[in-house]
Parts: sequence; C-alpha cells; structure tokens
Amino acid sequence: MLIKILFIVFSLSITTLLFAKKKDVINFAPLPTKSSSQNVKEFLPVNNYLKDKLSLDINYVYKKNYRDILDGFEKGDIDIAYLGPLPFISLKKEYPFAEPIVTFKQSNGSAKYRCVVAKFIDDKFDKTKQIKVALTQPLSTCGYLMTNILLKDKFNIKLKDEKYKYTMSHTNALISVVKGEFLLAGAKKSIAKKFESLGVEIIAQSEFLPGFSLIVNTKTLTKKQIHQIQNALLSISKENYKKFGGIISNGLEKAHINDYDSLNIDFHIPQNGNM
Repeated sequence: MLIKILFIVFSLSITTLLFAKKKDVINFAPLPTKSSSQNVKEFLPVNNYLKDKLSLDINYVYKKNYRDILDGFEKGDIDIAYLGPLPFISLKKEYPFAEPIVTFKQSNGSAKYRCVVAKFIDDKFDKTKQIKVALTQPLSTCGYLMTNILLKDKFNIKLKDEKYKYTMSHTNALISVVKGEFLLAGAKKSIAKKFESLGVEIIAQSEFLPGFSLIVNTKTLTKKQIHQIQNALLSISKENYKKFGGIISNGLEKAHINDYDSLNIDFHIPQNGNM
C-alpha cells in the first residue's frame, strides 16, 4: 500500500514538473505576411529580453494567414500573437479568451494609425460609374472593412456594388493604382504617404485606430504569467528601445480593450474579391 501511495505521489510530481516546464515555453505567432527570417529578426530582441527577465522561451509558430492564427487560439496551440485591430476583433468575437496587453508604436511615436482611400492624382473619380478598388487582405483593418466604411461615409458608395480584389498587401494595392489597374486603393496612411511622390493622393481617411498589439490567450496562460509579461515589456526604458531594435524600436504602451470600441461592430468580410 505504501509503495502504491509513493508511486502516485511520484507520478503527480513528475506531471506537475512537466506541466510547469511546458508553461515556460510560450507559443508565439508573429505576422503571417512576412518571411520567417524577417519575423525572427524583428521579434528576437523581445524574445531574448523575456528569456532573460522571466526565464521564458518563445517558440515561434508560423501560420500562413490570419485565419490560421485565429484557429490556433481556439485550439490552444497559440499563447500570444501579434495582431492588428481587425484580426483581434474577429478573434474576440469567436474566442472571448483573447486580450491585448501592449501596443507597439510607429516611427512617429504614436501607437495609433489611420486607414485611407487613395487614387492616382490624374485619374478621374466618377461616382456614377462602377469603379475598381484594390484591397489588402480580408482580415487587414485597412482592407475591406475600413475601405467600405470610408467609401460609404465620404462618397455614399457601397463597396459590394463595385469591383474589388485582394492584392495581399498595402504596397501591392497602391502600386496597382499607380499602374492604372485600379482606380482606388485601401491602405494604411503611413504607407500611402510614401507613394505621394509617385502621384498617389489620399481622398479619405479614418479616425485613429489602435496599432498592432500582442494578444494573449487567457485560457492557456495564467493571470500571473500575463501580468509578468506585460509588466516586463512596459518596464523597458526608452533608452533601450533603439538599442533593442526590431519591433520594439519605436516603443510600446499598455493596450486598452476600449480602444477597439469603434471596430466592435457587426460586419461581414468577403474572403474573396469579385473580379
């Protein structure tokens, strides 16, 4: 009997140790739109910092698209992801255990950004005729969702009644406008501004939206772990932002769920274009 009890205690101890060890490895999903080498380069400083500060190892989980990341959260395969506002809201609607902890700043020092609708300066915009619109990805915030909202609010145009195509990046959408393949493009303002020297002009812009954030899975990570990770990142001094480089080079700030209120609306995002 004593041997049996000791065996049970030993087994439970081993199980506990294995579980604790597993929790020291965080499954992290970076952006699916960049190469694996680029993602490692951008997130390596954060990886090394968390490893030194909290003895955490980050296991990179590469997904082909945003949908795979959302599915990974629900299956428990992903503990943390780096997501824009629309993918996060889409995830939150399906999986309530997702929460933002920090938002990364852009080169201008702001953690917020705008989406825009842009066209080539010499092209005529005739609202009475069907137009062709270049979009990014289905789950890009500046893709179908914000382009549709801007066209409706500014020009009384419904995107579903026009011709549109997903070009899979902001840059691709803007280049297609420069080349004359599409009349309009939906894109991030900071990217569209880079194309102004090529004749691109912004004709509508959104309100400020929360930037890309680290989203944690509250079902696979404990409150203590989440608190420790958030505090560790927020405690990084401004002097170390540039030193670390990568995704943290411009700094970060605490994320607030109410920053996403303007996007917390009922919406349907077509997964394919209509041309």
